[in-house]
Amino acid sequence: MRSACCAITGCPFARLLLVLLTALLAACSSSRVVLLDAGSAGQGLCLTTAAGELALSEVNSCAQVRSASSRPQVRQLSAVEVDARYGALIDQAPLPPVSFLLYFTTGGTDLQPASRELLPQIEQAIVRRVPCAVNIIGHSDRTGSREYNVALSLRRAQAVQRWLESRNLDVLAVSVESYGEEDPLVPTADNVAEPRNRRVELLIR
Repeated sequence: MRSACCAITGCPFARLLLVLLTALLAACSSSRVVLLDAGSAGQGLCLTTAAGELALSEVNSCAQVRSASSRPQVRQLSAVEVDARYGALIDQAPLPPVSFLLYFTTGGTDLQPASRELLPQIEQAIVRRVPCAVNIIGHSDRTGSREYNVALSLRRAQAVQRWLESRNLDVLAVSVESYGEEDPLVPTADNVAEPRNRRVELLIR
């Protein structure tokens, strides 16, 4: 049977249940889109068909598209309905990316104690997403020259990379970058020691 056709735009961090524009579009005369959340900015998404545009912004709102020329019909699903209908499918979906910040001692590659305590949590986040990719980005504050800080930031990122490799996790790819003092969390004047800028960012996806 022919399926409905629609375009979907919106917040790139919103979680959708396109139920599932892989299964339903292939076998059914209608399609269903469920907004599981609206992202951190609460932006939702927009469905576009030949009949016009329709915004979905409420969590668990469901739009049914019966044909390319008809306006989607929207209703609100309860959390119980979402779990009963789509729970198994949601459980199979990849987890969203997650990021962590690790902070370092002045001028070195030793983690601050609070950051060291985060390592088991980071490992668990990777285990839950394997196979996954990890991006490691080193940063520094503005004490020292730019060249020195680029090298220091790289050593910090490489220290985290060595820790990651020691865990023998099923990671598809690891990238290591160094931004030096160029991307501070807290902008400062030159030669100001700022602990929050002495960091490594990890993005797990």
